[in-house]
Amino acid sequence: MAGAAILAGCSPSSTPDEAPATDASPVRDGYLELVSTGVMEPVETEGVSAVAFLPDPSTAWAGLIAVASTEGGIDLYNADGEAVNRMTGPRLWGLASAPGFQLRGESLPLIFGADRNTNLVRAYAVLRTGPEIIEAPIEPIGPAGDIAAVCRLGEGIGYVDLMVLSRSTTAEIWRVSDTGGELIGAERRARFDLPAPARTCSAADGSIYASGPAGGVFRLGSDGNVLEQIDGFASSLAAGEFLGRPVLILSDGISQTLEIRDGASLDLIGNVIIRNGFSIPGVQQPGAIAATDASFGGASYQSGLVAIADETDGRVRLIARETFARGITIVN
Repeated sequence: MAGAAILAGCSPSSTPDEAPATDASPVRDGYLELVSTGVMEPVETEGVSAVAFLPDPSTAWAGLIAVASTEGGIDLYNADGEAVNRMTGPRLWGLASAPGFQLRGESLPLIFGADRNTNLVRAYAVLRTGPEIIEAPIEPIGPAGDIAAVCRLGEGIGYVDLMVLSRSTTAEIWRVSDTGGELIGAERRARFDLPAPARTCSAADGSIYASGPAGGVFRLGSDGNVLEQIDGFASSLAAGEFLGRPVLILSDGISQTLEIRDGASLDLIGNVIIRNGFSIPGVQQPGAIAATDASFGGASYQSGLVAIADETDGRVRLIARETFARGITIVN
């Protein structure tokens, strides 16, 4: 396979049929109720630690969803929720994807995860013709102190920027690119301190968001300056623009609800419960979450989707992005 050959060279030695998007339910008892659009089939793991998207710009319905297992390794799913590949490996904290990464002039999607055993960011290449996951040779990325998590800040032509959190208050920004060497290049571009230790992060529209067990949710500028700060805690964050408005989705991994906050002010927009759809279970205890505006095809996912892992059964639910967007207009 071409992708495998590229990796070796830089080494140191039919459309799914989906249901139409579902309208948001009315607000009940102060909570917005949304309906699950799809659910991932179960795999033999205890739970999910992170979710990331690998959209395919040439064939929307062929996009993939990467899920990091709490037992270790990465599972790949299609938008129908079918498991298409499983890679055994270390337990990864946070996932960051670079769907359009260019390696030796070829498009080769990458997935990054924080490995607390090695204290480094691990990189994996995704070969779409399979699909298959192969570990990618990359220059060492490790923070000052023990690593906690990694998230994607943004992707450009020939590079992807990552935020790497330490288990103390240190955060670093790294740029990964193909520099033509034996290893994929990695350059630290910034280091700064957060107001408190963080274990999860997300980014959208020029803002960076972080939260950790010591309490507090922060909105940061690209220079690390704190722009907004509120009390509270999130075990997972997903940021994006919904109907032209920056939005932050938060899960604490404990309660049944998701918090929806304004991405600029961090003011609470509303609380969301994911209830059962037609033959699709809702979410009893939201855990890892992720959102994308990239198309995954079909009637439901052409404008993107939101993925939510349920801590009670370790399965990921999919919600059409339009459903979330309309819900936000209802509660606001």
